[in-house]
Amino acid sequence: MAQSPLTSTLRSRRSAAGLSQDGLARLVGVSRQAVVSIEAGRQVPSTTLAIQLARALRCSVEDLFDLSGADMFEVTGSSPAPRPGTRVALGRVDGRWVAHPVGIRPEAADGAVREGSAGRASLEPAASNAVRAEAFYDRSELERTVLVAGCAPLLGILGHRLSRRYSDAKGAWIPANSEQALSLLEKGLVHMAGLHLVRSDARGGHESIVRARLPNERTAIVHVMRWQQGLLVAAGNPLGIVAPRDLLRPDVRLARREAGSGAYRLTRRLLSEDARRSVPTGGPLARSHTEVATLVRSGAADVGVAIESAALEEGLDFFPLEEERFDLVMPRRRLEETPTARLLDLLAGLDFRAEAGCLAGHDLSSAGHTVSVDPA
Repeated sequence: MAQSPLTSTLRSRRSAAGLSQDGLARLVGVSRQAVVSIEAGRQVPSTTLAIQLARALRCSVEDLFDLSGADMFEVTGSSPAPRPGTRVALGRVDGRWVAHPVGIRPEAADGAVREGSAGRASLEPAASNAVRAEAFYDRSELERTVLVAGCAPLLGILGHRLSRRYSDAKGAWIPANSEQALSLLEKGLVHMAGLHLVRSDARGGHESIVRARLPNERTAIVHVMRWQQGLLVAAGNPLGIVAPRDLLRPDVRLARREAGSGAYRLTRRLLSEDARRSVPTGGPLARSHTEVATLVRSGAADVGVAIESAALEEGLDFFPLEEERFDLVMPRRRLEETPTARLLDLLAGLDFRAEAGCLAGHDLSSAGHTVSVDPA
């Protein structure tokens, strides 16, 4: 039997309301089989029934049914699965469609989540984070997307330039700390991950970390830049904060970073070396370098650990702690894929380096240098 052109969120909204198919059927005065057929797309409800269903679920008819004819398909999202209505970036990684929430960022999304995986019949058990998404673009265009996870704002610039420069490649930045980015790469939810977990002069760089996390994969580590990470304080440094030990003072509120971020690891290590103490647990939590700077500038925190460019953007004083490497990690086979190759070409280009050079503390003199890491 042909599927109806009508797309529906009836199943996910019924489940969210805590109703069984039989329970909803009794509420609107139809058989359970009628609800089953509508949810499966085999039956188009009458106008009266559509209104009754919407009233029973306390939403509009438009919330339940759509005749847009948009491309709907199943995707795997990062955990927890994105909720219906969430704008997402879409890409295809190793033959699987994946989705990442865009949030309130101003860039255009590739699509939107419409319902959970229960809304689609399948012979295979769906992953717990599988959802159905509506694509705003043709799938062939989305297949050209490179999904790059990491915390460096420069990745957003790189993705934007990639989309403007080439017709056969598109970039999407997935903001994530180093640990999260590496985890997304392990799970096959991004094409590459950005890391800054070692000093710029660390022997072997990120090789040992990558080999331990991806023991069965031949990987490539592509160097992007070196940057300074340090203490961000209010202009004029009114509290006289100049060293890691000052973070332990009772009169100082630290803008904390989440465990797994490069800033958290640096803070923990320096405090251990300086005072054999752990990172303070008080103070607001920041999820990016930019958020650290915003919290300090607004007075919600007195100090935070972040990159130099974030401090200068908000007019803060900066005290360097350490120079770090920022690298991109990916399976080596990706180097042969056109979208990835385009991104790496752009990374080594003069125009991209010229823009990146305007950001304080970013040294791209060795950008593009690639090291192969064999399986453990």
